[in-house]
Amino acid sequence: MVRQYARFSLNRPWAHRLFLLTMALMLMVSVYQVLANESLVYIANIGLVACIVPLFAMASDYKRKYLHD
Repeated sequence: MVRQYARFSLNRPWAHRLFLLTMALMLMVSVYQVLANESLVYIANIGLVACIVPLFAMASDYKRKYLHD
């Protein structure tokens, strides 16, 4: 899955940036909702972002090592 996402991000950088922006916005809104409204339902979104960030890191490392422009 890491290799596939690395190739996807190399072939479609605009989609990768959009995905990163979506994850950042989701994290900011979820943190705000948890802090301001004390609604613990939004912790699931924070957990989702926390699970996806390592995918970005591993794909970036794979792309740097094995895929060259």
